[in-house]
Amino acid sequence: MNVEIIKSIVLNIGFLVILAQILARVKLVKKYIVREKHKTIEYIILIGIFGGISVISTYTGYGVNGAIANTRVIGVMAGGFIGGPIVGIGASIIGSIHRYAIDMNGFTAIPCAISTLIEGLISAVTAKQVKKNKYRSLDLFTITFIAELMQMIVILIFAKPYHDAVELVRVIAVPMVFFNPLGMVFFVGVFNHMFKEVEYEVGSKVGLVFEISKKCLPLLQSGIYNKDNCSKISDVILEYSKDLAVIFTDKENIICVKGKTLNCIGLNRYLPSLADEVLINKKVCIAEQAPEDDVLYKPLEKMVAIGAPLMKHGQPFGCLIIFANKFKISYHSEVQFAEGLSKLFSVQFELAEMENQQALLQKAEFKALQSQINPHFIFNSLNTISAFCREKPDKARELLIALATYFRNSIQTKDGFVSIYDEMDYVMAYLQLEKARFDERLNVIIDMPDNIDCKMPCLILQPIVENAIKHGAMKKKQGEVKIVIKEEEESIKISVMDNGFGIPQNIVHGLKYNTLDNGRIGLINVQKRLCYLYGENNGLDIQTSTNGTTVNILIPKAISNKMELNDLSIYKNVV
Repeated sequence: MNVEIIKSIVLNIGFLVILAQILARVKLVKKYIVREKHKTIEYIILIGIFGGISVISTYTGYGVNGAIANTRVIGVMAGGFIGGPIVGIGASIIGSIHRYAIDMNGFTAIPCAISTLIEGLISAVTAKQVKKNKYRSLDLFTITFIAELMQMIVILIFAKPYHDAVELVRVIAVPMVFFNPLGMVFFVGVFNHMFKEVEYEVGSKVGLVFEISKKCLPLLQSGIYNKDNCSKISDVILEYSKDLAVIFTDKENIICVKGKTLNCIGLNRYLPSLADEVLINKKVCIAEQAPEDDVLYKPLEKMVAIGAPLMKHGQPFGCLIIFANKFKISYHSEVQFAEGLSKLFSVQFELAEMENQQALLQKAEFKALQSQINPHFIFNSLNTISAFCREKPDKARELLIALATYFRNSIQTKDGFVSIYDEMDYVMAYLQLEKARFDERLNVIIDMPDNIDCKMPCLILQPIVENAIKHGAMKKKQGEVKIVIKEEEESIKISVMDNGFGIPQNIVHGLKYNTLDNGRIGLINVQKRLCYLYGENNGLDIQTSTNGTTVNILIPKAISNKMELNDLSIYKNVV
């Protein structure tokens, strides 16, 4: 064993560790190294750095029998472990070409060039696993040990004459195969400390996510996503996280801006391109610059923006954008922070909507029951029935049965869904009472197939029919209400038509965009329930004019067994 070779390798390892310490303090290098993904220019810079280290290691090597005992493997493979496969392969190409070029006629020029390429490939293949195991020393030592053994084998295969190759390997094998892996552990360990600092920052941000969510819980539980709530949430985020600014958007506009650095941005502005990207891709996105016509053009000169989607039922309804210092070493913690906040906020908003939907259902059931026990309703129904008692007792008996059916069905809504025939039972009972009350003034037409396999939300159709009679048909001397049920390819279409004077457009618009007061119109709860169950684009479709109104709803076909048809013969006289 040549002591001078060992001294040379140990000294070179010490030099490389010092070089690693210097590089780890250069902000630009730190910024590129800790990133998960790199731009082309960043790859070029990292390949140049680690390729340069392999070149320096060749020059500082120790000459032995026409060859060089060196630490080149550290620069090449560390590039793969730290910068990723592309950097490892790129650094190996630089190191390989340089090794061949400085000693073209040397008997180890070709085998050393080949082994350098092999080392780069080994680092590329194993980089993911090494990073996953957080740069464990045993992994670094073992992989580098194997790579150096491969180099000795390549020298024995390609170096000629063979006896010179054997003598060379005998001299350099132990120093290079055992000491270079130790050097790799020390060299990568310097950068690993930097990775741990980033992880610690991420961990602290995760803790902040829970603290902020806890503080914002009362606001999130309301389920209200508007300027006032988002403004309060933004204040909490800025207070706890010390970030520079926060923006909340819906799917069309900016609804909240907080942070002194964003004074130039007003509310109700069009979405920045970052928000568009987030909403389209449904994932966290980063913007370090923006087009000149973008609202974030000026802010992104000094800051970086991280956008995260706010989701309900798998679809984005808004975007959270957090701004950080542009000159930070890593944005990884900010990305994790924004993503964690958006996911927790999304879950809370979705839970709040589910609770609100349950409350709406209960409210709808209560209002339905309340309307049936309303003294005015009871008076009208009983008064109509009493009028038939003497002259048409059979008709009075039918109306009493209809009234009982009406009451019974209004309270039998256990799971919120019923067959379309059960819902029609309820509607028909109501129609029978109204038809008896208005007599010839009200004409009701029902067009319904005999066999439909469909479940629908309970108490959905009756409010629409009631609205058509009270606010439509009965505004005329001769009113008409028509209910048409059609089976389409993927849904059941239910249309309720009246010949009234139409619904004002401001009410139709307010109903569609949820801007009406809950007490204004009975269809609000129906609209909200349909949008919740089937998506915001599947609410009430209202077509209205001075000649009447048509309200359409689409019920997706249920995947269930065929349901028994209810006997509707009792209502034949209604049609």
